[in-house]
Amino acid sequence: MLMKWILIVITAVLTAVISPAMAAGKDNHELHSEDIQPWRIGAEIFVNSMLFEADFGDLGGGLFATDDPGVDVNVQQGAFTPGNWLRFRPVGQLLYWNGAQWLESTPNGERIEITDALNNAITFHANGVSEIAGVIGEIDSNGGLHEHLNFKILDASNTPNGSPGAYRIQLKLFESTPQSDTSVSIAAAPIAIVLNRGLTSENFESAIVVAAGLDDNAAFVAETGTLTIQRVRAFGAYYKVKLQYNENNQFQLIGAEEITAKD
Repeated sequence: MLMKWILIVITAVLTAVISPAMAAGKDNHELHSEDIQPWRIGAEIFVNSMLFEADFGDLGGGLFATDDPGVDVNVQQGAFTPGNWLRFRPVGQLLYWNGAQWLESTPNGERIEITDALNNAITFHANGVSEIAGVIGEIDSNGGLHEHLNFKILDASNTPNGSPGAYRIQLKLFESTPQSDTSVSIAAAPIAIVLNRGLTSENFESAIVVAAGLDDNAAFVAETGTLTIQRVRAFGAYYKVKLQYNENNQFQLIGAEEITAKD
């Protein structure tokens, strides 16, 4: 019975990370379900999900570029200040999924660039990120904004190219007055964007599942289909859990070991 409840908690966590964007689209047909949907309450920015997917192989961008995900403010949940800028600050570093695990290095010096509304190139690479913050766009008179910035992947020779795999970047949203880097509202935590470069849908979804648990020190072994999360909190205790990926594209809990909070 305890194993069943732990699985319910894990499922709830993964669902909370991956599916809210889809649910939001059902409630408000004006919003684009796969877009980042921020809203503001007081001085804090909230978003519909903490993890978003995009594909360098989409029709609009071609093999090495995309303009997804877009940013579509949910005005009904909380409008921003008209005339202000919605912005993002790059954080962390570029991570690469090689089909079995997330790595802090790339095969051929790949980097991800986002071209912002002011035509600045915001860069994510294995050694870090750009120091400047990007501009998504200006808030309209209704307190909303809907923009699509350009993402592209380049290799060490500065050529649009990228080794097959998945690439994860993180950025933190904030709002500022025009021409200012000082925030008037900010998100409490960064969001992650995982971009597919040439993986099958099944392999990319494996990357997504593991990316959702990166902060929990998760490790996925592609050969065996097992996902190990080093620490999951459930009912006041902490567990190291192991899940098995099955033919129904689902994870089944196969082991849970109670650990101390400091392990």
